[in-house]
Formats: sequence, C-alpha cells, structure tokens
Amino acid sequence: MKKPNGLRYIAYVRKSSESKEKQELSHLSQIKNIKQQFSHLNIVKWLEPESKSAFTPGRPIFDEMLAMIERGEADAIVAWHPNRLSRNEIDSAKITYLLRGKLKDLKFCSYAFDNNPEGIMMLQFVMNTGQYQSSKQGVDVKRGMITKAHDTGEKPGRVMPGYMKVPVLDVNGRPVIRGDKMESMTAIDPERHDAVKQMWQWFLYDGFSPQEIRKKVNNELGYRTVLYKRRKDDSLAGNNPMTQSMVYRIFRNPFYAGYFLHLGEKCEGNYKPMISWAEYQLAQELLGTKGNARVGSFEYAFASMLKCGVCGCQVQARHITKYVKKEKKHVTYVYYYCSRKSDKRPCNQSEYTPVEAIEANIIDELGKYTIIPEFKDLALKILRRNHRLEASERGKAYEKLHKDRTRLQNELDSLIDYLHRELIDEEDYTRKRNHLKIELASIDEQLRGVEYRADDSARLNEKAFNFAVQARAKFLDGDVRTKRDILRTLGQSLVLKDNKLYIEPNEWLKPIAEGYKELEQKYLWVRTNQKANSKELELALEPILQTWRAQWDSNPRHAA
Repeated sequence: MKKPNGLRYIAYVRKSSESKEKQELSHLSQIKNIKQQFSHLNIVKWLEPESKSAFTPGRPIFDEMLAMIERGEADAIVAWHPNRLSRNEIDSAKITYLLRGKLKDLKFCSYAFDNNPEGIMMLQFVMNTGQYQSSKQGVDVKRGMITKAHDTGEKPGRVMPGYMKVPVLDVNGRPVIRGDKMESMTAIDPERHDAVKQMWQWFLYDGFSPQEIRKKVNNELGYRTVLYKRRKDDSLAGNNPMTQSMVYRIFRNPFYAGYFLHLGEKCEGNYKPMISWAEYQLAQELLGTKGNARVGSFEYAFASMLKCGVCGCQVQARHITKYVKKEKKHVTYVYYYCSRKSDKRPCNQSEYTPVEAIEANIIDELGKYTIIPEFKDLALKILRRNHRLEASERGKAYEKLHKDRTRLQNELDSLIDYLHRELIDEEDYTRKRNHLKIELASIDEQLRGVEYRADDSARLNEKAFNFAVQARAKFLDGDVRTKRDILRTLGQSLVLKDNKLYIEPNEWLKPIAEGYKELEQKYLWVRTNQKANSKELELALEPILQTWRAQWDSNPRHAA
C-alpha cells in the first residue's frame, strides 16, 4: 500500500568520519532518526552507507542514487541533512537540477525543505555553506599546522622511529583538547630510542653498512615497529622488523639532528635530538651525496666486472668507514669478494681482497702496454703520412663504387619505366628488380666500409696510441668511472683468485706487449746515434707499426 504523498523515496546515509567507531555511530544514528521521523514515507530503497567524503565529486553510491532517479525507479530522497548529500558545488548542482524535473521531493531530519524556487535557493545556500565550512576548516588547519611547526617546534603528523607522540596535559594532568582533537607533542619512545641511537653509532663511527645495520638492529637488538590498529577494520598491524628502506630514511632524515621539513620549509624541533648537525652532514657524505643522501649511491670502480676464478660467480664489493682516532678522521676501506651464488661449484674464496691490491695488479698490467710519448709522436707521424697516401687510393675506390651505384640505380629506374610501358611482364620485372637491389645493397656496404676507414682509421689509431701513453697515468689519478673505463678497455676476461686479479688483454694490445720493448730499445739506440736522421728512424719503425695497425683496424672498437 502506498504512503500518503504517493512518492517513492530513497534513503541516503553518509558516514561523517573515517574512524570505524564514529562511522557506526554516525550511520546508525542517521538511520534511526530517519525511521522515527519519516515512518509514513514510502522508502523503496535503503542504500548502503556511503563512506567517501562529500567534499569532492565521485561517490559511487551517491551517483547510483541519482541514476535511479533518472531511470524513474524512485521519485524523492530522504537524508539526515543537506550536507549528507553534498559539500561540493558539482554534486549540489546535480541535486538542484534534478529538482526541476524527475526529483519531486527532498526530506531531511534536521532541515525543512520546500520544493519551490525559494526552497531550492535556500537548499543551494545550505549545501554551499557546508562546502565553505569544509574549505575554511582545511585552510585553518593548514595555517594552524604552519604556526605550530614554526612557533612551537612541534612536527605535525607522525614522527620518526625512536620518538613518539604523547598527549599534552594541563595542570590537572588531563589531556588538552582543542576543537575536537587532542593536543600532542613529540617525546622519546622508550622502547625504540636506544636501538635507533645505536644504529647511528654503528653507521657513523663503527663502519657498518646500512645492510649490516638492518640485520644487527633486528637480530641483535630485537627491533620491532610500533603496534597500531588499522583504520579500515581495526585489526592489529605493525610489530615488524625494520626494513632496508626505513634504515636509509633514518640516515637521510634531518629529524634526528633536531630539524624537520614542513611544506618544504626547515623547522627547528622542540625535542631532544639524537645527533648533532655535523654528524648528520657526515652521514650524508658517507651515503654518497653531501647534504642529499641517495640509497646505494656509493660507487665501486670494478663492481659487476670481475668473476671469481674458482666458481665463476660475480665478484661483489663492500665498503667500511671507520673513525681513526690517531688521524682524527673517517677512513673508508673497500673490499671485493666472491658472491658465492652458485650451487653447482664449491668455492673456497672466502677472503676479502682490498681494492688497493686489485689496482696494483691493473697498474702492473698497464705497464706492459705503456709507451714513451716521443715514440708515440713519431709513430703517429708515420701513420698520418701513410693515411694521406691511402686516402688518395680510397678516394679512387670510392669514386668507382659511386659510379657503379649510379649505374645500378638508373637501371632500376628504367626497369620501372619498362613495366609501365609493358615492355616486360611483372615476372621479369620482379626478378630483375630483386637482382639489382641485391647489387645495390652490396655497393652500399662497400661504400660504408670505405667511408668508415677514411673517417675513423686515423682517429682510432691515434686513440690507441694515446691509450698506451696515458692510460697508466690516468688510472693512477682517475676517479671511479675513469678507472672502470680504463679496465674495460684493457681487457675483457677479468678473474679474481687468491687475492690477485688476472687480466686477459684485448687483442689489439698484444702486439705492443710482444714487440714494443725491442722496438723501443732500437728506437732509443738510433735516436742517440749521431749519424742517424729522422728518415732512418721512420724506416726502422714503419714495418712494425704497419703490423700493429693491421691488428688495430681489425678491432675497430678497441679505443671506444
């Protein structure tokens, strides 16, 4: 049986708080009041309580309710208050627009609505007032947080591990309430403060890496995160070991030095810091980027390049920074060791190899391929002269190939014309076209080869000599990337075994090791002979230089 006014109502309930207890109280209270006040209405649908805020559009249950009105499945809506329906201009406009047609009535427990122009105008005002109050409250809260951060030194929101938020008490020992929130302040967390402080000691003064510190704080000190209730279902969460990402967050956060960032501005905290600002800056340097730490930013010169000589696994690296009291400074030590990730082959390489030992092996190896600068100058003079002579020959070859290519392209163009004039059929055209394209591809390849040799041969030979003259000196004074590049140019097979690095040199270097010492002695003898002239020096050097050059040209990427 239909109710007095004959309209079909949808009951809409929106939860007003994200807290589960307050949500239940809110929507149960709304449902109770709607049933008590509007028992005479024909409520055809009780929608599931909406949990999303009405401050922004995009509520699925609200949108479904409007769709039911549009489809004619209901005529009216009943709710606790207009601000349950909307606190934003877009949803407010949807409601008032529907009131012009398919939405016949609105009923509220705590607001009287008349479906006439004046009533609709007042409804718009009430809903927009809710939006204004929410916006103003957000601005006021934000302004209050800024004032709190700058004036009182209290960090808004959560604090870092080792600290906790506690209630601010009045003179009678009762929590201070402002608005609907309890005032809080930052204090030491008695369960975790000492563990986090020990982490800083390990990192700054005992030389442990962040990875080692995570294991130590979890296993040795039994660190566990704070236990708390989840927002959604109030189940317990937390009580977990510290993660690696949290270790890095701790070491790069200025909070522990007494400062925190709020809205991009640095604020001084009102709590007792764990470390000094100088110690915080040192931590950033140890992490690899002064003043702005990045996870894993420490660079190892030969990481991922070396293999274990026993099991073939990749060689890894680690560093330890210790405070040397006698020198009154921090010293970083770098070691390389086998990762031992293979289950197929046993490995007895348990010792750590200092980076200094590896670099000494590389320097010794570079010594085999180091030539004196004046020898390089004479060698390049010979190679450049020969290059000019060969350039003329290459020019002739290039010209002939270019003529051949022009002829083939003309034949291909004529072939298309013959097809259009029906002088040949499609089968002959396809066969001859494919044959001409193969010849053109071959000519293009030869042209590229001539161009490559003409443009790059002299340059690559010069790079090879420059490497032989400069590599050892550059390695001694170079940074991490320079050393890595030199080692990559020096050899490809790099094996670490029994604390020694074995290097298989690149092929283009071998002629220097095999023939340079003898050639250098001959060069020096001729140079010191008063009767010798530069022509005789060139004649003495040219045969071996040509042999070297042939091998270098066969390895065009040797000096890249």
